Amino acid sequence: MAYPPDGIVQTWLNSLAGLDIRVKKMFGCYCVYCDNQPVGWLSEAVFSLREVGLDYLPDGLRRPAPGDSIQEIVIPLDYAGSEWLPRAVQDTSRILRERPRRRK
Repeated sequence: MAYPPDGIVQTWLNSLAGLDIRVKKMFGCYCVYCDNQPVGWLSEAVFSLREVGLDYLPDGLRRPAPGDSIQEIVIPLDYAGSEWLPRAVQDTSRILRERPRRRK
């Protein structure tokens, strides 16, 4: 993973305007939080959104299989500004918040 250039980070943030979004440098990329829930990662030019089973995402996005170790949907920069993206990030945050926490 590699930190994306500032301009790319700003492009993604602009596409999520109006949401309670913050980013934090972590593990060589930016962790993206919506409403204080970690919903994905910005690395290089892509946004990896955590998989929560949203059924309205474009067919062109590759979904992880249930047994895959990484449960994220890689969203290329071409999708920044798509009208479904803010809703997907907000819904991901809500679903993660409502899920019961796993005990370690």
